[in-house]
Amino acid sequence: MAQNETTNETSPFFSEDDAALLLIDHQTGLIQGVENQDTVTVRNNVLALARVGQIYDLPVVLTTSRAEGPNGPLLPELTEMFPDEEVIDRSDVNAWDDPEFVKAVEETGRSNLIMAGILTEVCVAFPAISAINEGYNVQAVIDASGSFNDRAEQAAMSRMEQAGVDLTSWFAVSSEMLKDWTKDIAPEQAGHFGERTGFYELVMASYEAAGSD
Repeated sequence: MAQNETTNETSPFFSEDDAALLLIDHQTGLIQGVENQDTVTVRNNVLALARVGQIYDLPVVLTTSRAEGPNGPLLPELTEMFPDEEVIDRSDVNAWDDPEFVKAVEETGRSNLIMAGILTEVCVAFPAISAINEGYNVQAVIDASGSFNDRAEQAAMSRMEQAGVDLTSWFAVSSEMLKDWTKDIAPEQAGHFGERTGFYELVMASYEAAGSD
């Protein structure tokens, strides 16, 4: 069962104090299988979510599936972002079937899990449903994941929702962590929004232009 003393049982929202980020199989080979988003977009979303983990100092668990084979290594940007994190390489299709992965999750001390994986119907859905069955709360970040086609992803999302997994986006996760624009972290978060989304870049440019008049 989940091992966490900090979970706020009265709130459906996660916070930087009670959540962990799990990035599953974002590998150089597997990313080529994502066809319902272009590679540039899904890569941007994965790195945007990873940056949220950095900004809010979330415990991060990284895993790959047979990285020495055609699936390829973890995206190099993720390795650079989290140089001190061990990348757990496994042979199990479902990450939750790997004892080292589950141990790493337990060691975060968090029972609220934010998950993204390169293929929604396998890399995300399998461990997300497994974690729900073990008593964890799970958010699946759909836009930092992908699929062969929209129908496959819709089926996976339906399956997860029926199991109790909440579906979300990296922008929603970051906003959920921020909670209040008066927090000291807000300027850094705003800069991140501007870097990774076209619309917030325009918001920032408009604000800065108005301030310079």
